[in-house]
Amino acid sequence: MNSIFKIVKQLSILVIGVTLSCQSIASETSQAEKIVVDFYDKIFVQHGGDVRKITKQYVHEDYIQHNPWVATGREAFITAFSRVVKKRSANYKTVIKRVITSGDYVVLHVHAYNTAKKGPGRAGVDTFRVVDGKIIEHWDVWQEIPEKMPHDNGMI
Repeated sequence: MNSIFKIVKQLSILVIGVTLSCQSIASETSQAEKIVVDFYDKIFVQHGGDVRKITKQYVHEDYIQHNPWVATGREAFITAFSRVVKKRSANYKTVIKRVITSGDYVVLHVHAYNTAKKGPGRAGVDTFRVVDGKIIEHWDVWQEIPEKMPHDNGMI
């Protein structure tokens, strides 16, 4: 009986250790997720504020851009998106539908649409890599959402 108690005690210690390790990993992941979601929310969901100030807070100066229409670098992002944010009307809505995090990578499934225009809008997937508390890299793919689809599953 004594050996069973020893085994149970050792298993309990192991479970506690694994749980603490998982919590540590989760908190690191949560930090990357928080950085990306806060940044995206301030720039694209809320449309603005001071794009330069927000970008300097969240984006690394050596930022790598994979979007084919925006140059690489933090300053290039500020230049491009300061104009975009200014041009966006109050009718333009961006909604983060899903956040997927794996280590340094955070993926957002996004729905963007204009309430003043007919149609369901666009579906996007934005992928970010976070290093040392700053967004260092970005990829994205976007496409129009068709009016009719052969299913009711939606795109995002």
